[in-house]
Amino acid sequence: MTLGPLVREDWVNHDRSFVHPGLHALVVYRVGHWRLTAPSWLRPPVGVLYKLVNRLLIRNVYGTEISDEAAIGRRVRIGHHQAVQIPAFCAIGDDCILRHNVTIGFTSTSAPREAVPTIGARVEIGPGSHLLGPITIGDDVKIGPNSIVTMDVPAGATVFAAPARVMRREA
Repeated sequence: MTLGPLVREDWVNHDRSFVHPGLHALVVYRVGHWRLTAPSWLRPPVGVLYKLVNRLLIRNVYGTEISDEAAIGRRVRIGHHQAVQIPAFCAIGDDCILRHNVTIGFTSTSAPREAVPTIGARVEIGPGSHLLGPITIGDDVKIGPNSIVTMDVPAGATVFAAPARVMRREA
């Protein structure tokens, strides 16, 4: 699918609102990803524009970092844009929802760049969740708030963090 129809789908998926920061982040990602395969004469000017908008607005104002080397599917929704991290080589399927403070990434700084999650289609990721390492998240998975996922999750599963518990009680 070409750039225009992808951006239109993203716009429709973000309530047809051009003011939605999640839409801004996805459009800038899509332009950056598109430029990697654009005609060679277009890459330098589009690259400069992409880097400028990505760094000044998307990263510094919205707090969202999406690598142009990630593979993000169609109709992905960034419901709350603040502090969303998506690294290079990460794959996210169609119709996924990411909420605020979601980190998708490595288990350590010495991990190879390819050691990132692969996320299936129709996955909902709750706020504050962290998906770390070379894991696979199946289709139709729901990940609850503040979950730390470091292992594969089968299709159709629901994953939640452990409930809060009292560690120490003052007398």
